[in-house]
Amino acid sequence: MTETRFRPFWFFPAVLACAALIAALSFGIWGMGSEGFLHFTRYTARLAFLIFLVAFSAGALAQLFPSDGTRWLRRNRRYVGLSFALAHFIHLLALTGFFLSIGEVPGMVTIIGGGLAYVFVALMALTSNDWSQRTLGPVLWRRLHLVGSYYIWLIFMRSYLARLASETPPEPKIIFAITAALGFAALGLRIAAWAKKRRKSAPAAA
Repeated sequence: MTETRFRPFWFFPAVLACAALIAALSFGIWGMGSEGFLHFTRYTARLAFLIFLVAFSAGALAQLFPSDGTRWLRRNRRYVGLSFALAHFIHLLALTGFFLSIGEVPGMVTIIGGGLAYVFVALMALTSNDWSQRTLGPVLWRRLHLVGSYYIWLIFMRSYLARLASETPPEPKIIFAITAALGFAALGLRIAAWAKKRRKSAPAAA
């Protein structure tokens, strides 16, 4: 009963509230045209990225820094992941609105690479339940979520690193340096957690 009572369903209205605030500020300051959609797109992407990093590193944090807080986060990472999916599809709506406002179509690399990321987001969200986990089996389910999470991480990092390397970035480079650093820090946590698990399992195997 305790676990059910404290499941964080409030994550979803919190994401919607943040997205609504971003929309209000973007369109209120920059108008309802392409500039407003550009900022709505930009900041919903960052909202989704931050939520993704929490879901991506939840297990590693619980393993490396065990506490009530990190264990709670690991138990509830399904809801963090679903919150990321919600935020990322809001970003997709914003991105679609932006391209419609400027009358352009994104390049094929963006459509294929980014589109595959959304396929993974959708599949991971649809299978984030006990029934899907039982139906797919633990091995296939884990592989789907493992490959999907690393592919999404790669797409985010490719985007931020490309802007960091650009001679004419759309914003100050410090922004992309920070986001890239956060992404690599989350990856570092996962690697450190994997190494710790390997060290623990080595004596048992011997």
